[in-house]
Amino acid sequence: KKKKHKQQALFLLYFLKMEASKKLVAMFLVCIVMISSSVHVSMADGESNAEKFKKAFNAVATEYTVCYNICQKICSDAGFGYTHCEMKCDEDCTAKLLKERLQNMKN
Repeated sequence: KKKKHKQQALFLLYFLKMEASKKLVAMFLVCIVMISSSVHVSMADGESNAEKFKKAFNAVATEYTVCYNICQKICSDAGFGYTHCEMKCDEDCTAKLLKERLQNMKN
């Protein structure tokens, strides 16, 4: 019985590490997209790259927060637990923002 609990604990630890690495990769991709989109912005208005990056980051952070909060509310109202909703909403909102940014870069 102890062996079974130990195996379950190891599986849970492995699962949590996988989820953390997925979030790290997702945030890395968001940062790459944000940096590449800020590089394409014209310097005609005299704004520095640092200022443009800060504005782009704040815009994405705001969009992500709004998306995440709405998703979290809907998910928890549906009766799912906090951890499930956190992982689901993080993945969904990150994917949504990446997709939007990539579409904007294509246009």
